[in-house]
Amino acid sequence: MGLPPGRTDVDGPGAPPARRPAGRRLVSLALLVAAAACYVGIVAARSGPPAGGDTTPLTSVTSALADGDLRVAASVESLPNPPGYPLLAAPFVAAFPATVGAPTWCTPPARFPAPRVGARQVARPGVVECGSNSVVASLPPWYRAQGLLGVASWLVLALGALAVLRAARADSVAREAGLLAFLAFLPAASSAIVQLYHPQDIVSLGLALAGLAQTLRSRWGLAGVLFGAAVLTKQFALLLLLPALVAAPDRRSRWTTAGAATAVFVVGLAPFLVVDPRATLENLSGFSAGGAAAGQTVLSLAGVHGTVASAVARDAPVLFAVAVCAWAVRRPDLSVARPRMLVALVLVCAGSRLVFESVVFPYYLLAASVLVLLLDLVARRSPHWSLAWCAAAAFFVAVHPGNRAVAAFGTLALAVTVVVIGGVELTGRRDGGGREPAPLPAGGTIEGPAPT
Repeated sequence: MGLPPGRTDVDGPGAPPARRPAGRRLVSLALLVAAAACYVGIVAARSGPPAGGDTTPLTSVTSALADGDLRVAASVESLPNPPGYPLLAAPFVAAFPATVGAPTWCTPPARFPAPRVGARQVARPGVVECGSNSVVASLPPWYRAQGLLGVASWLVLALGALAVLRAARADSVAREAGLLAFLAFLPAASSAIVQLYHPQDIVSLGLALAGLAQTLRSRWGLAGVLFGAAVLTKQFALLLLLPALVAAPDRRSRWTTAGAATAVFVVGLAPFLVVDPRATLENLSGFSAGGAAAGQTVLSLAGVHGTVASAVARDAPVLFAVAVCAWAVRRPDLSVARPRMLVALVLVCAGSRLVFESVVFPYYLLAASVLVLLLDLVARRSPHWSLAWCAAAAFFVAVHPGNRAVAAFGTLALAVTVVVIGGVELTGRRDGGGREPAPLPAGGTIEGPAPT
């Protein structure tokens, strides 16, 4: 099979991307639009974001920022996340309130829109109507509460995952179509919106994957900016940043990436620290929610709850990732020239979050599910094992076995399995059964006619 025009077998991940033909770009765009439509349909069929969960605090912070009221936004203490998502979403709420959900609109206590008779919407007890015109009133409640922005967060994830495929030179039409279909129908992706309303998890993973793609292209400053925005949106993105620093070829590139990431994080967090340092630090630590209250893991089985469980869930994966990266930094084949190895290391670090979690909701599987599939796609092999893991994990977490010990140890076994998948890739032979292209030679790209 021939390569696309302008590419050669020795084009490395760090090389400038070959320009795609216009027809090929149109195909990719059509696939993206079709997958996005499927995702929106699934979220709508599942009744959109809930009235409870984190919907109210997240939309409250975003609305306050859109109104320019930083003090109110910083004082919200019930959202154990950094302020990255509200910072990114607030400009859209301010600029397009009638489209994405105005700050004055609210989330009603009912998840379903009121029934319709002909062209008229019938009022229903318990439904709080928000907005003044008939067009606004006829929209589903979740749409009127910035729900559309939550759905749009899927595009950030899809573009980030596609960027990794292209940076790894694994962006065939079949792989792109398979990846987008997977992201559209993945239960964890829609559960992040309809279960507790956590679009920040989706956006953070998408930004981190985009940062990983720029790492593969050796664009250290841009990679750092994206990673910084990802960590500012959700703390777990640090588990993807650490492997990127390990894969950088020298101290200068590492400092550039880390410095850019730190600068973005500090600049985004500083105004909140100035206005309300206590609430900001509590949200950043993740202890303000008091720990997990539901779910079965080894921690919950052992009776560990509250802030202790939160500390283990938040800090243990970082310590594990630091230890794994300290070991991996000595491997000569771990570099941006070996995207399969880098994605494997990212999977080990990000997957460890599930091992130490104090509760596992279905959307917690998002990062591990996406990364385990990307590993197979980047390695150019059949993804049957990664898809089997995703199906088993989604089924097991959704079904919730009645026996507490079975639920706890079963969840642990699935979590350890996904870490082992990445670990086997790291410690195995370089080819690993895949067809990863040759690494980029030291002198850069080699121009030449594309083979037929």
